[in-house]
Amino acid sequence: MTINNKITPFLTGPYIFFGLIFVITGLLSLFSAQWWFAAFNLIIAGYLFGTFSGVEINTEARKFKAYNKHFALFKSGRWQNLDDYLGVTLVPIKKVLTMYSRSNRVNSSQKIEYRIYLVNKAKKPAIEIKTCKTPELGQQSLDEFSIWLKMPVYSIPHH
Repeated sequence: MTINNKITPFLTGPYIFFGLIFVITGLLSLFSAQWWFAAFNLIIAGYLFGTFSGVEINTEARKFKAYNKHFALFKSGRWQNLDDYLGVTLVPIKKVLTMYSRSNRVNSSQKIEYRIYLVNKAKKPAIEIKTCKTPELGQQSLDEFSIWLKMPVYSIPHH
């Protein structure tokens, strides 16, 4: 069985605004007949919105590949052996995005994600294999990965 999980897009949170600037600039350039400038901006926007990281796991071969997918077409990454890892674990991650304005105003947003990791020989989370939005979905996915990969579940102490 092959498992393919998209982990994170290249642009997240408030940074999507920067990608939209390239889209808008490219479209405006099209209407003003500046073809090269429009193509340049739309190619950059395509890269920003089409690039993401992920992990592909082949359970029969006991291998996985953490990859980046560029333009949603080309994967870069190398295969590694699953047997180099001890098990899987669920880690809650507090994600805080903060932007500062020129007038000293701070705009922050925070959310908690639940990430499933492969545990390395030092018994620490090493390779992220899935991101979940709720603790229930995270626990369910952790149990599924434990069965699919035939690996034990580790409890990692949180500081």
